[in-house]
Amino acid sequence: MDLQTKLASESFSGTEKAVVEYFINHFDSVVDMTTLQVAKHTFTSNATVVRVCQKLGYKGFNDFKLKYLTEQKSDSPSAEKLDANFPIQSGDKVQKIATNIAALKEAAIEETKSLLDYVHLQDVIALLESAETINVYCSHSTIAHAKEFQYHCMRIGKRVIVASGPGEQDYYASRSSEENVAILLSYTGETHETIGDAKLCRYGGTKTISITSFGQNSLSEVCDYSFFIPPWEKYYSKIGQFASSAGFSYILDLFYSGIFEKDYLANYEYMLEHTGRLSMVQINKKMSDI
Repeated sequence: MDLQTKLASESFSGTEKAVVEYFINHFDSVVDMTTLQVAKHTFTSNATVVRVCQKLGYKGFNDFKLKYLTEQKSDSPSAEKLDANFPIQSGDKVQKIATNIAALKEAAIEETKSLLDYVHLQDVIALLESAETINVYCSHSTIAHAKEFQYHCMRIGKRVIVASGPGEQDYYASRSSEENVAILLSYTGETHETIGDAKLCRYGGTKTISITSFGQNSLSEVCDYSFFIPPWEKYYSKIGQFASSAGFSYILDLFYSGIFEKDYLANYEYMLEHTGRLSMVQINKKMSDI
């Protein structure tokens, strides 16, 4: 699990956070440092450094260096963590931009995968497959992912309704029932309207599934099932939503793929049949325009 994700999942004091942030910001140098050196650089103590390592799941500082840092260095060709908020810099060549964005998205997907609960994933796929209607509640920043999921499901005859505006979301949430399943997207997990819609859906007997950044948040607490993406991005100070976009798309792709697999042959035949019909309609239209 990524160190920043572990930071979000644990409760640290102010001095302990200083140590963890030093680990993140000085990745390359920490592996060659002693406990005393880290303590001096962070204005803490040897005991604080060891305690932080233990909270992160290691026996002590040496175990942290041996297992975590060496593992991360071997996994990363550059041994350098990209900043999810600023993965490119002024003056970067197009080759570097291409490499950095690809690396960031790959890292985000791998981190999202590491946060999966496979028992919950299996249960959710079964719920989605049996639902009469899937309602996706989202904001303008996540609507593209919701629409892509809707399009995939449409091709196999699965009814998905995407609601992105407050009035539209409230309309569907207030009419939701046991025949529906609700997917709610919110990076922070603190979007007031989305939390309210989750409560409305549950009041009507609808099973609710949240997708948020990792860590404790209000939306995941009120939903029946929760899925998480890396909490790497700042809310405002960033040039794009590269990491969160990869995480949202990956989880929704898993949902769709799981639904498809439930009745693989029938879904494939349905898709081929209706794609063929659409092609014939398009051909006939072109012929009539000649």
